[in-house]
Amino acid sequence: MKSIRRQLTLTMLCGFGLLLLFSSLAIYFLTRIALLSEFDSTLRAKAFTVMSLAEQGRHGIQVEMPDAPLGGMPADESSLFYELWQTNGALCTRSKSLNDSDLPFRSSTATEPVYWNFNLPNGFPGRGIGLKFVPQAEDEDEKNITLMEAVIVVAADRRSLDRTLDILGAVLAATALLTMIITIPMVSISLRRGHVPLEQLARQAAAINADSLKTRFPVDVMPEELRPIAGCLNDLLQRLESSFERERRFSADIAHELRTPLAELRALAEVELAWPEGEPSEKHRETLNIALQMEAMVTRLLELARSESGKIPLKFEPVQIAPLIEEVWRPLAARANEKHLVFNFDVPPGSNVQIDRPLFRSILANLFSNAVEYTPEGGDGNIKWNADAKALTISNTVYDLTAADMPHLFERLWRKDKSRTDREHSGLGLVLCQTFAAVLGFHLEAKLDGHTLTMSLVQKPKAG
Repeated sequence: MKSIRRQLTLTMLCGFGLLLLFSSLAIYFLTRIALLSEFDSTLRAKAFTVMSLAEQGRHGIQVEMPDAPLGGMPADESSLFYELWQTNGALCTRSKSLNDSDLPFRSSTATEPVYWNFNLPNGFPGRGIGLKFVPQAEDEDEKNITLMEAVIVVAADRRSLDRTLDILGAVLAATALLTMIITIPMVSISLRRGHVPLEQLARQAAAINADSLKTRFPVDVMPEELRPIAGCLNDLLQRLESSFERERRFSADIAHELRTPLAELRALAEVELAWPEGEPSEKHRETLNIALQMEAMVTRLLELARSESGKIPLKFEPVQIAPLIEEVWRPLAARANEKHLVFNFDVPPGSNVQIDRPLFRSILANLFSNAVEYTPEGGDGNIKWNADAKALTISNTVYDLTAADMPHLFERLWRKDKSRTDREHSGLGLVLCQTFAAVLGFHLEAKLDGHTLTMSLVQKPKAG
């Protein structure tokens, strides 16, 4: 199981450890370069001092060491190691400290000294410098002497340098180790304390159930990082509360809707048992009407469930709008004439839309049927198709709707008639239309302007 705290701890410790390692290495190597440069400068000064004492005459090249120490030279000559050769490798002279031993011979140029590490004749680690130079003449009056080039190697004991670098390395390693030992619990404690608000948020969320959906998280007192999460959780709780409230209302409404026909069926059965000599055809006809009413309600609920679960098969094809509207309106025309309704149609011929015909026809049938049924006697309406916007608007006169009714218009089983005496409508038609419209990529909305209700069915713009 993954742990964010463990991952953060490991990431922070690894990052800090790498930073500490690179910092320690940088300090060590920069200090080493500085100390080595200082050591080489001292070594070079000794080499130039020996070179200034070298003279050549008829008997070769000699180095005359003074009794008193010169600048850059040690007081004890036994600690000075130098050796002088001709460029052909012939030995000229060496320091007394070397006895009969030799220093490594390396050729060089005067402007580019060569430095290298090696073991001194006494077995201790040393560092040397090699330089090529031309010793001065012993007697300036001797004109016939040909000056020869020579190579000098001067070495010094580097134990003190190595000891300093070892101490520095040990101090840096100990410091890094101690820092990591202190950092590990500090990072763990800091992350544990930093996760306290998150744990509190988790406990508050775990305590919420179906009976406490009104709970909201206090966003203002939370850390800045948790505010977006708390805000999203509050929005989720708001949606869940609304959904649960709708489900409660739906359960109550469906129980109320089914209770009435069931009570009627029970009454018919009781009458049949009490007075069996009654007219059977009338009783059977009433029973059939009640059964058909309940069947229609269940059928619409099943259609709604299938639509919301995406199980309705769709076949998109070009559909001519004008003939389809005429086909859907034809069975409703008699009822409209009976109520003396005047509906104006504004549908351009030749307009078509890519749609699933059966599902779109079901939407039109529901909308047109509602417009005819709920338009008062002698009222009027308009049905218009906008070919460019792929939008259908249905306007009709209404007198029993108010602005307060509009938010409930697309709720399941909602009807203006609270007593639900209307058996022909179950309060599911508009909900079904809106759901079918969403499946087809349309948006259905209602707007009330005075006593005119307008239903707008508009195709949503395609993404991309």
